[in-house]
Amino acid sequence: MFKRSLSHLDKLPKSKVAEWLGGIDTVICSTDGVLWQENNSIKGSVEAFNTIKAKGKRSLIVTNACCLTNSELFQKAKCLGFNVKEQEVLNSAGAVSSYLTDRKFKKKLLVLCGDGIRKDLQKDGFCAMANDQRPDDRNRLEWVKNLVLDPDVGAVLVARADGMETNQMLVACNYLQNPKVLFLTTSMDGFQTLGNTRVPDAGTVAAAIEMIVQRKPTVLGKPNPRILGKLLESGEIKPEKTLMIGNSLKSDIAFASICGFQSLLVGCDNGAYDEAEKIKKERDEKMMKFVPDTFLASFAPFMEFLCTEVKAGNEKDKKDQETKSGSVKQQMK
Repeated sequence: MFKRSLSHLDKLPKSKVAEWLGGIDTVICSTDGVLWQENNSIKGSVEAFNTIKAKGKRSLIVTNACCLTNSELFQKAKCLGFNVKEQEVLNSAGAVSSYLTDRKFKKKLLVLCGDGIRKDLQKDGFCAMANDQRPDDRNRLEWVKNLVLDPDVGAVLVARADGMETNQMLVACNYLQNPKVLFLTTSMDGFQTLGNTRVPDAGTVAAAIEMIVQRKPTVLGKPNPRILGKLLESGEIKPEKTLMIGNSLKSDIAFASICGFQSLLVGCDNGAYDEAEKIKKERDEKMMKFVPDTFLASFAPFMEFLCTEVKAGNEKDKKDQETKSGSVKQQMK
């Protein structure tokens, strides 16, 4: 109905939005900037998410974030008040694990940042390790020149860049000089917003390494459909009846386009809305995959449309019942 139109839901008749939502069975939500900001839920997001669940729609939380393990991520969502089951919370660890399993990967995996994803991969049986090589008091250039590389490292995974040290990137770049070492990342988003401030995301480090080693990474978080596991392949979720809600064009909206989902962009703080507007005006077909179907300044007002959807459904049922009753009376005459 709204395909790549960047339609402002709050400027449309509620009945039209309710009709659209009536065809949605599954809602997928991103986390940071949509449901919560670091350790605090965003105002109204808990109520909106839980209302989706209460209306009988399948609700999933799908994120590229990897500072926490999947279990810790689930516990965080529960503690913040989101009505969700553990199997309804998915992060990029599962996608990385399935990718490495498909490749029959048996070597060591060097993980830059992302303690959570490293622990999840270890739990899945992979030898995932953090970098422990540091120059200490040595001259950095001398240290790099004499760097000792483990020949059993077969992949480098770049995750979210919280607390990343320069030496980690130096070590990773030298491993990736070997074309047989896999170059993986959880995301190509450059940053995340924290109010008026920004913090680097995995894409910042991955882009810097790409420039140095002249290789593109394989992205295993959103927009890669692999993050959903078997849900798409098995038909458990139907693309045309699925809505992706997120705040990133590169991850969330591109993910929706690739999977055939409908999409809702929320938030204005990170510049995504302005970028989508620009793409829409330029009509570059290659870039249109980054234009969302719909837009809201925040996730909270979404609850209003869900309530309208119920009212619209009740009115329709009443009319159908009246029509049916009238038909019966007519036949009795």
